[in-house]
Amino acid sequence: MNLEKFKNTKFIFIVNNYKAFGGAERQALIFATYLLEHVTDNVAFLALGDGENFKSRLEDFDITTYCFPFNHNASKPKKIIQYLNLIRFLKKLNPDVLIPYVAESNKVVAQIWKHTGAKFAFWNQREEGRKLYGSKRENKLIRQLPAIVSNSFEGKQALMRVYGLEAKDIIVINNGVVPYGKDVTIINWHEKLDIEPSRPIVAMIANITDRKDHETLLKAWKKVVDWCKNNERNIPFLILAGRKANAYNKLRLLAFDLKLSDHIAFIGEINPVQPLIKSTLFCVFSSNLEGCPNGVLECMEQGKAVIGTDISGVRQALGDRYDNSCISQPNNPDSLFEKIIELYKSPDLIEEIGHNNSQKIASDFSVEKMAKAHLKLIEEKIFEKE
Repeated sequence: MNLEKFKNTKFIFIVNNYKAFGGAERQALIFATYLLEHVTDNVAFLALGDGENFKSRLEDFDITTYCFPFNHNASKPKKIIQYLNLIRFLKKLNPDVLIPYVAESNKVVAQIWKHTGAKFAFWNQREEGRKLYGSKRENKLIRQLPAIVSNSFEGKQALMRVYGLEAKDIIVINNGVVPYGKDVTIINWHEKLDIEPSRPIVAMIANITDRKDHETLLKAWKKVVDWCKNNERNIPFLILAGRKANAYNKLRLLAFDLKLSDHIAFIGEINPVQPLIKSTLFCVFSSNLEGCPNGVLECMEQGKAVIGTDISGVRQALGDRYDNSCISQPNNPDSLFEKIIELYKSPDLIEEIGHNNSQKIASDFSVEKMAKAHLKLIEEKIFEKE
């Protein structure tokens, strides 16, 4: 691909707000930094709500940020005024390509992009189907965009189900995973958390929200602890890394009731996550609905085996080569416990799966592959028309 033709193209990423830094925002930053390093300096972010968390990360990369507060719940007359003001705001920025992330910004961009001077925009389905209502208005909006992209098979299926789209109408582009490789800071998590050095570490990388299924993992972990005690094996220590959101208090109480205080730690959000992943024996990911979870992909990149729930997002990431060892039944603590123990007893298999996972990331989830797939789509829609 001739990246030179994009050097004067101005890309504006549109996100809901600068408060949160989840999987969608991480992917937006990865794509934006690739553009800055390899394609063009004309990259900026516009948020529909302010905040410091994500904005500070963007500023660390010297990425220009704008904010246009947008009330999604405003009355129809007020919302029309907001749209008109947002169009005026964007026109001054002179965009060529608008790239929305998550449902709300998709809908806003679909509403206004033709009036901003932009040459191209697309629906960018980053979630597994949240906030897709299938109204007549949404059906019309999504069909007004030149292209529809999803980063997951789950997201694609949701778009087909909610809007009656055909499979050929939706392009799946895998997430890009930053290749940290072995260049990761070493952190002694045993010392940091006062864990006995003989205890292996297992981790789950995911924000502590109701959208994940940490509850099943905690119940399975109780069984892991009891099994190790009964079989005189070192008890692995579970680290849960992620923002302490709406499920945290409930899970903290559950962990107390299960007498897991000496066997798990909620350490909150960390960045980067690779030093923790590098310290693990293997990783776990318990959830009932995902697009293609970064909490699995980042562990795979570090050459770690991952045990995950049998949902399409996890299967998209892991593939099916080791599904007998690494895929557990949803909402089933016994199934997850069995997978954890079987892998724990098989060090050679842990290494084999980890190697396979890192190879899969390099072949299917590279940043370059993700970025060029987007650029190819943009190239076909813009430059071939000119």
